Amino acid sequence: MVADADLQVWLDSTPGGGQMVMVPYVKSVNDVRLGFRMDVLQQAGAGTSRISQQGQITALAARPTRLGQVTVSVQPDANCKVELTLKRDGQGESTYRFDCTGKPAPVT
Repeated sequence: MVADADLQVWLDSTPGGGQMVMVPYVKSVNDVRLGFRMDVLQQAGAGTSRISQQGQITALAARPTRLGQVTVSVQPDANCKVELTLKRDGQGESTYRFDCTGKPAPVT
């Protein structure tokens, strides 16, 4: 993974109505053109669901930039993961992984 000290990457997850809406964002110190691929994998007793989105964006300096949006049905027994891969021209890829089950993080 390439270190991206000038990038902030996060996933907003909003549950509601038996669904989870997931929106990945990126914010950069400088204007930057990025290729992205978002893969959502949800595994539950009923089976496996995979959703992929990809594209190109220009993130303007200091402004959060939305990369896409995915909505999945919330399954009580599901394991849900988001993998977001970013690529800048002339540089390697950086991969970010997020949990999207909507379950609270364990207290440590």
